[in-house]
Amino acid sequence: MHDAINLHVTTHRRPVRILALALLCAVSVLLSGCIGGHDEAATSASASMDSPAAEDEGPFDMAEAAAAAATEAEAALTEATQGGADGAALAVPTALTPADLGREIVYRATIGVQADDVTAASNEAVAIVQGLGGIVFNQTTRTEPAPWAEIVFKVLPGDFPTALERLAGVGRLVDQSISADDVTERVVDLESRISTAETSVARLRRLLEEAADLEDVAAIERQLLDRETTLEVLRGQLRTLRDQVDLATVTLTITQSPTVPPDTGIEVAAWVSDDADDPCLGAQHLTADPDSTVYLCLEVENPGASTLTDVSVRSLDVRLDIGAFEARQGSFDRIEPGGLLVAVLEIPVEDGRLAGRVATRGLEIRLEAEAVPVDAEGTELPEVSAGTYVWLDSRTDDSLPGFADSVSDGAGFLRTIVGVALVALGVLIPFLPFVAVIIAVVWWRRRRRARKQASPAPPPPPPADPA
Repeated sequence: MHDAINLHVTTHRRPVRILALALLCAVSVLLSGCIGGHDEAATSASASMDSPAAEDEGPFDMAEAAAAAATEAEAALTEATQGGADGAALAVPTALTPADLGREIVYRATIGVQADDVTAASNEAVAIVQGLGGIVFNQTTRTEPAPWAEIVFKVLPGDFPTALERLAGVGRLVDQSISADDVTERVVDLESRISTAETSVARLRRLLEEAADLEDVAAIERQLLDRETTLEVLRGQLRTLRDQVDLATVTLTITQSPTVPPDTGIEVAAWVSDDADDPCLGAQHLTADPDSTVYLCLEVENPGASTLTDVSVRSLDVRLDIGAFEARQGSFDRIEPGGLLVAVLEIPVEDGRLAGRVATRGLEIRLEAEAVPVDAEGTELPEVSAGTYVWLDSRTDDSLPGFADSVSDGAGFLRTIVGVALVALGVLIPFLPFVAVIIAVVWWRRRRRARKQASPAPPPPPPADPA
């Protein structure tokens, strides 16, 4: 009778156990993408239900265990979706998590942000990653013409989501790309090939020890060298792959935030002419005589709604006397909105040269005007600038030279001769002592020879007596 009662109770409890197990399995499947350890919880719960101790409990205890397991799974899901210890969600949510899935996963991410101060944002990003125990793998910074920085970080896979979240907060997130590559098969393949190569190397080493013939030794050594080289290459590939698995890569690109330009502007135009009365009716390309005067007309217009102050002009290619500009209209100190500054510069052309530059083959004169805008309250705004250019060339002088030109040319030729003579004298001065000694020796020898020739000859001997 007792056995029948136990059988009856067990029969009624089994549907409850099956229902609880099905509920736990469903919750486990739904949470498997977010909670790495829930499978273990479900397995332990299932094992506890199948244990004899569970069978001794009543139907009420089984339902309570299932409800507790579901509550624990829901709490784990809530914690996983909070995105980090501080509870702030990722700027761009992603389903990728570096959970221990029993696979070899390579995590990579690229983040693009815009910041008002690129240098400060770069320093903040480096501090964030170093705080997570990561390293700066590579960094490239550019300040001109537009600030820009690119930093490559290496972090542990467990810190990968936190690093993405915090790095995206150093500026305004522009783009983000995340990838996870499963390289388990490549790792297994490399390990298998390494094992095979190690076995082959060991076998060849044994054969090399047993070989007695020199030809066999040489052949085995060649094969052993090839196998050892292949083995080292495979080991290097495996190390590189494991390094990529052990450390996730995050590439952060920081660019300057675009600034809204103020309601300011500047427009510059220039003409060159040989007419002193109205030089602004000139052209941008002028051919002038070798000895003449040209006039450069510069117009600076203010098309914006802010006043331009401290207008300055500079020449980029030719050294012109910019301070000699004569204002015909407006002022360099202040140009009101819609106003115009007209200035003229007189430039002499001498012997086909302009400001010391040869103009016979053409000469480009580039001008740049800069000004400081101020708003209605007198606050200085960012400086504005604009540029323009004119082209000037000079004709060659093909006329016959006159008397003055001949005298000038003769004087120039004489100056050239005198200059060459002075240079030659300067070269010979260090050798003058040697030249003096040589001259003295030659003079002394000639004088000695002359003395010998001038001395009287000795009288002839008397004739012999015939007796």
